[in-house]
Amino acid sequence: MGCKCSSCGATRDKEHDTSNGCGKCSKCGKELDLHEWSKNCEKCSKCGKTREAHHSWEKDCEKCSTCGTTRNDKHHKVNGICQVCGHGTFVDENDKRTYKTIKIGEQIIMAENFARKPATGNCWAYEDHSNNVTKHGYLYDLETAKAMVPKGWHLPSKAEWQTLHHFLGDDDKKVYDHLKAGGSSGFDGVFGGWRSAKGTFNGLGASAHFWSDTADADGKVWHYKLGAFSHKAELEKGDAGLALSVRLFLDK
Repeated sequence: MGCKCSSCGATRDKEHDTSNGCGKCSKCGKELDLHEWSKNCEKCSKCGKTREAHHSWEKDCEKCSTCGTTRNDKHHKVNGICQVCGHGTFVDENDKRTYKTIKIGEQIIMAENFARKPATGNCWAYEDHSNNVTKHGYLYDLETAKAMVPKGWHLPSKAEWQTLHHFLGDDDKKVYDHLKAGGSSGFDGVFGGWRSAKGTFNGLGASAHFWSDTADADGKVWHYKLGAFSHKAELEKGDAGLALSVRLFLDK
C-alpha cells in the first residue's frame, strides 16, 4: 500500500517516496523492501545501500553464483584445482591437453569430455571425423577407458554417478537441467552420441553417454545418460562393447 492521508485515512499505491533510500518512505516513514540486489548482492543498484555476507561463493570461490560479482585470490588450489569449489584446470601430461574442472557436492569432476587418443586400445571420433573431437572428445570402449586414466583420476562407479544425481535433486529432469550444456552445475554435458559394438554411430546432438566402471550380474555395464529429447538424466545399462564418452572423477 502507498502513503496514507492524515485527514481521511485513504491510501494510494506507488506514491511512496524512496528518494532517500529504498528501505523507508521519506514521506510517511513506512518500512519498505524495494532494494535491488540482482546486480550486486551486497549493494542496492537503486539507492546504494550496502549489506554484508550475502554473496554465494559455494560454486566458485571467485564468482558469486547469484549476481556474478567477482573477487581475486580466493581459490585454494592444489595442482591447479581449487580444493574448496573445484574450479581449476588439469593438464594431462600424456598429450598436454588441458581440462576444466568443477565440484558437484564433494566430487571434483572434469567439466569436459576426455579426448586423449591412446597408443593402444580402441577409441573413435564420431563418424571418424576428427573435427568432432574438439567439442565431444573421443568415444572409448570400456577397457580402453579404464586403461588410459591419468594418475590421480578414475572412471567413476555407478555409486558415484548416483551420488551426483542425488546431490542435484534426484529428479531426472531437474538434474538434466543442471548437467546439460550451459546448465547451472558447470558440467556442460555435450551430446556426443555413442558407437554400437557393430560399428554404427548414433545420437550426436541427441544424447550423451558416460561410462561407469560398474558391471551388473548380467554382464551389462552401467553408464550415465543425458537425453536431449526426454530432458532426463538417468543411469542405463549397456553392452561392454559400446563406445561412450568419458568424464573422469578426481581421486579422494
